[in-house]
Amino acid sequence: MMQRDSAVAGVGGILFPLLWFLAAFVPNAPGGTYDASSVADFVAKDHRTSVFIALFLGLLSVLGLLLLLVGLRERVAGGDSFLASVFSTTGLVSVTAFAIGWVTVYSVPVAIAYGGSNEVVIDPKLTYVLAQAGWVIMFGVGGTFLGLTLIALMLGSRQTLPAWLRWFTLIAGVLGLASMAWIPHFALLLWSLVAGVWLITAGRAEEPAGQPQRSS
Repeated sequence: MMQRDSAVAGVGGILFPLLWFLAAFVPNAPGGTYDASSVADFVAKDHRTSVFIALFLGLLSVLGLLLLLVGLRERVAGGDSFLASVFSTTGLVSVTAFAIGWVTVYSVPVAIAYGGSNEVVIDPKLTYVLAQAGWVIMFGVGGTFLGLTLIALMLGSRQTLPAWLRWFTLIAGVLGLASMAWIPHFALLLWSLVAGVWLITAGRAEEPAGQPQRSS
């Protein structure tokens, strides 16, 4: 892997969890116990800027995950095997689910903002359910399939990743299968951050060794 490619993938891995947290907590999207006042604040007119920013950051986090997975694909059994195909397919499903999840979470306030009017009154319970559906898509589909992606990466990267990172990848992947329970999902975010840092540092170390020597 070229140093530039490794760095791009590493930056993507770092941005994915950082932007994820910003997108999740900047607009204070409703979650947990239902609270009508929190839902009302979520769709309020003076709250629209933060909602649009959060949606943009969420989609950028998905781009970061995509760059990370693309950069890691060639490390799965040389990039040309059944495991590599599984890695690519499950990774694509995960990335797609994260993107759809973010759009679903913020669909109501964004839709109201596009309409340009506060005359449309939406039942707060419906807004709450749609927001929760977005989290379910991200955790249930995005997280679960990302867990499968990491397991495929661990199985196919014996020669391309250090042992400690392979085992950490396996642990995060197994926890990712339980992402629907919410808390295990954060192991995937931590893995992405660690993998991103490793790719940047490993790319710097591998590039000089891979360059042809000049003849004297």
